Amino acid sequence: MDHITQKVYTHMKSTYDQNGFAPTVRQTAEQLQLEDREVEDAIRKLEQLGRIVITDIPAKSIIEFVDESGQLQDE
Repeated sequence: MDHITQKVYTHMKSTYDQNGFAPTVRQTAEQLQLEDREVEDAIRKLEQLGRIVITDIPAKSIIEFVDESGQLQDE
């Protein structure tokens, strides 16, 4: 995993653990001083790697984190 992707994952996971939900792309970009595009690319990579699962519903997306065994963490 490249540096930006790891940085985005760590930040989003930490925020998720504290608040119960992941930050938005814009919030993540602002907090990590990255471009929105860089965060979006990192999120796509994390999904391809199986580290997160994204569920799209009208007006928002839900990001869930996958543990080392490949299971969603809240299952």
